[in-house]
Amino acid sequence: MKNEEELIEAALQGDEDAFELLLYPYRHTMLNLSYRMVGNLEDAKEVCQEAILKIFKYMSGYKQGKSFKNWMYKIVVNASNDFLRKKRRHEDIFMMKKVMADNLSTSPETQFLNKEVREKIADCLEDLSPRERAVFLLRDGEGLSVKEAAGVLGASSMSVRTHLSRARQKLRGQLEKIFPDGPLENDL
Repeated sequence: MKNEEELIEAALQGDEDAFELLLYPYRHTMLNLSYRMVGNLEDAKEVCQEAILKIFKYMSGYKQGKSFKNWMYKIVVNASNDFLRKKRRHEDIFMMKKVMADNLSTSPETQFLNKEVREKIADCLEDLSPRERAVFLLRDGEGLSVKEAAGVLGASSMSVRTHLSRARQKLRGQLEKIFPDGPLENDL
């Protein structure tokens, strides 16, 4: 069994078997991170496939001596964000058409209730900006240090700390609304 550095070297030379062995230990982590970013298992699988293709395509851009795991995380986060942007554009067009159709066929009371239900169904993580979501998931979900998360996101440590603080604050506020009687103390 080759170590990671040997696998990286072989993958850089175009060895597809070495590339597969290199990614094998990270497959669950990649899927888990993308799932928590996009919120749907099938979408997460699609994001992972896209990320794997990008990792293979841009393997020559990996700087040896740096953390491969962090470089890979960066690609997964970026692929997740790209997917979410595309999905939002598609959903925005769909929702606009649906709202226009609803406005023609439903009463104002029904429109208001539908809007309230959609807002309540929204997942707490979806209330975060893509950057806040990525920082929160990398730091608190994956256990990366602030410095590692900064490296993955191409941001400063101060920026990561700021986004992490905002994300935790927003999540705490959302959870307090959903569970007003439950003590949250310092869970986030």
